[in-house]
Amino acid sequence: MEEKPYHSKEERPHIVSEAFVPYEKQEEHETEMRRRAIMMSDMEKFKLFCKMMRIAKMLSSAKITHKHIEE
Repeated sequence: MEEKPYHSKEERPHIVSEAFVPYEKQEEHETEMRRRAIMMSDMEKFKLFCKMMRIAKMLSSAKITHKHIEE
């Protein structure tokens, strides 16, 4: 996979970004998320659980290496 050359940090795409919350309060957003979770079918919940287990297994086996940054 070829990596695109970026000229500055501003041009790089952000990997982590929070979703926009269209509610005035965070509590409203959390309540809506709970409603959606309750309405999910058992099969959807099971598939989501399996996906989370695969991600957890992948992250637990990850090795973190530190690279010395030269200034």
